[in-house]
This record gives sequence, C-alpha cells and structure tokens, in this order.
Amino acid sequence: MTVGTGTYAITNLIPLSQEELWQLALAVIIGGATLIVQYMVDFEQRLRSVETGQWESRRDLRESLTAQHLEVTEIVGRGFRRVGEVTELFSRLDNSGIPSGEVSRLVRGAVQLGSQGQVVMQEFVRAEITRVASMMTALTSGTADLEGENNDLLIALTPCARRSIHATSSFVDLAFWKTATAKQYLDVQREAIRRGVKVRRLFIVQLPEELDDLDEILEEQRNAGIETGVLVLSQLPPHIRVGETLDVVILDGQLYFEIKTDVQQLNPNAKLDAREGNVNRRQARFDKLWDARLEGPPTLHGR
Repeated sequence: MTVGTGTYAITNLIPLSQEELWQLALAVIIGGATLIVQYMVDFEQRLRSVETGQWESRRDLRESLTAQHLEVTEIVGRGFRRVGEVTELFSRLDNSGIPSGEVSRLVRGAVQLGSQGQVVMQEFVRAEITRVASMMTALTSGTADLEGENNDLLIALTPCARRSIHATSSFVDLAFWKTATAKQYLDVQREAIRRGVKVRRLFIVQLPEELDDLDEILEEQRNAGIETGVLVLSQLPPHIRVGETLDVVILDGQLYFEIKTDVQQLNPNAKLDAREGNVNRRQARFDKLWDARLEGPPTLHGR
C-alpha cells in the first residue's frame, strides 16, 4: 500500500506523455509480477524445506522407535532366556539331590553383600564365588588342583564320608598334628566315627629313630577312635618301598584329597580327584602299605 501511494505521488509530480505513462505502468506491473513470482517460488521452497524437515523428523522418529523397540525386545528376550536357564538349572539341582534352597541362599547373600557398597566386601564376595565356581567347574572333569594345603577343605570333606576314610600321614606333615587346625580335624573325624565311618590312618616315617616322635600323636588318634598304623620306609622291602607315598585321604573309595610338595618338601598344593582309575590306584597303594605296617606298638626297643 505504501509503495503504491508513493508511486502515485511521483507520477503526479513528473510530467509524462501518454506513451511514457504506459511504459512506466507496464514496468511496474512486470516488476510487481516478478516480485510476486519470486515470493511464490521462495514460499514454495520454504514449504518444501519444512515438509522435508518434517519427513526427515518422522523418519528419524520411526528409526528411533524401531531401534528402541528392538532393544526392548532383546532385553525382554534375554530376560526370558535367563529365567528359562535359571529354571532349568534349579530343576536339575533338585534332580541331582543338591539342595536348591541353599544355592538360593548363597545367591541372595551374595547380592545383599554386593549391594552394601563396601568395596572390600564386594571384592571378597567376588573372589569367593570365583574360587568356588572354578573348583566346581574343574571337578566336572573329575579333578581339581588347589593352591596351598587347604586344610579347611579337608575338614569340610570329612563329614561327607559315609563308609570309610583311609589316610596316610607322612613325615612331611607330622608337625600338622600339633596345630589347632588338627584338633578341629580330629573333632570332625570323631563325629564321622560316631556315624559309623571307619577311619584308618597310616603314619609314615623315614627312619626308626623318628618313631618316638609319634607316641603322643598315636595316642590322641586312637583315643578319637581312629585305627592307626606305622610304617618305616627304610625298613620296607624294595617292591613295597618303590611307589608314591604322598599324603592322601581317600573317602569312601570314590574321591581322594592329596597333598604334594616340591623337592624341598615345601610349597604344598592340594588336589581333589574323583576319577575312578586314579582313586583305585591310590586305594590299592594304601592297602599295600597298610598291610606292610609294623605289628605291635611303635618303639625302638628290640629293634
């Protein structure tokens, strides 16, 4: 409106012929039409840009929703798979005779301790679960090697015996029987004997001079109800002396716990083995040594 008024005023001020007036009018019309066309083109481009942006936004939204849907579906699916695995495992636990309630208690305790935020406790729980899991996994093949003497494990194994415990105790671990752990070990063996388990222990020394060191140990063992025997390696016939004389504990003829050391009789390591062939060999070796034990009380007199 302002542009039209200004143009009208200018045409009144400037004397123009009829032809020039038409030329000016035509120029104004063409210019105006050009502006309108340019405006329409710009408007259409902007409209297309808006439509394109909306289309891209809708596409991005669809892609985002699709990705979220796939992620949620995967999470739900993974959750159902885990539920299925847990259900199957607990079903197999019940069928195997392992108390699933105790496994649940272990998991709940681990979760509760892990959520308390104490870093040391969390690390301890993680280490214990890893240790037990590693041992259980190894035992699926019938054997597991363990660092250290693992006397606590031996004490835990003793109540598991139902028929017999046959053990050798060599000069390597005679000092063990003077420790507090040995007292606890004897206590659980007393309980096993009261349940009807037959316990035999064969003490092995290198020389007759070492027999006097056994008097107190043997008396304590016999008072606990353990059948004891003594063997002097240097006095054995060659066909019996040749062979392993490691410290071993055989439970029910099905599993043995064994201690091995290096050449200096140091750095002990424990081993669990349930492989039938290995257990049978250990049992046969024990029986052979047991039959060769000394008759009568171990004493230097008359020898």
